[in-house]
Amino acid sequence: MQYKAIGFDPSASRGDPASSAASDLQSLMMTQASDGWEFVGVQNHSTTVPGTSGCFGFGATSPYQTTLSIAVFRKS
Repeated sequence: MQYKAIGFDPSASRGDPASSAASDLQSLMMTQASDGWEFVGVQNHSTTVPGTSGCFGFGATSPYQTTLSIAVFRKS
C-alpha cells in the first residue's frame, strides 16, 4: 500500500465558504482518482510558524499559530 499526503488550502467564498471548500476538495479528489489514488481523508494539524529576527530588529516578525490541512490518499 502506498500513501500520498497533499497540502490542502481551499479557497473560501464569503457567501458559502463550505461549498467552495467542498468544491476544491472534490476537484482534488477527482484529479488524484484519475491517477489511481483513493481518498482516505483530510487531517488538520496545528503548528507554530516561527518568527524571524529581521536585520537589527527591523522587519522582525512574531511567531504565529496556524492550522494546516493535509489530504491523504492511498493506492494498492
